[in-house]
Amino acid sequence: MRHTAFTLIELIFVILLVGILAMVATSLSRPDRLLNDTKFVLSKVLKSRYEAIGYDHRNFDGTLQSDNIGCLRLERDSLEENLSKAGAYRMKEDTRITVSGLGGNTICFDAMGRPHDGDFGLPSLLHREVDITIGDTKKSYSITVYPISGYATMKY
Repeated sequence: MRHTAFTLIELIFVILLVGILAMVATSLSRPDRLLNDTKFVLSKVLKSRYEAIGYDHRNFDGTLQSDNIGCLRLERDSLEENLSKAGAYRMKEDTRITVSGLGGNTICFDAMGRPHDGDFGLPSLLHREVDITIGDTKKSYSITVYPISGYATMKY
């Protein structure tokens, strides 16, 4: 009965082949930074809505307070500020944010989670969808904030 064994050259060849396959697999599974940027913006919108629910923006005399709890400026610098060192997230340099459905770039949520266009007055209550497009030169993703409910979804 004859026993066969692997030679050193065969073992080196197999290790080299496994290494090449691992490099190819690693390069194909790079994260989608634009998708991560879109999820980051969506989380900021949902956080603003969550913070606003139950928060009364009126003073005792009925006038509106000038604080910005529940408001979010949809600009890169504003979204990235006030992050702790552990939770810091920086968007890609070429990521662009485009907002439609608002008079400006600030969306606010009232105590019921309803979206407003920049402040909390009744005339500013949104009755149309707000579309936030996050994109670069190659592709884009979209976030829709629905009127009345303030519910936000991401479209791939």
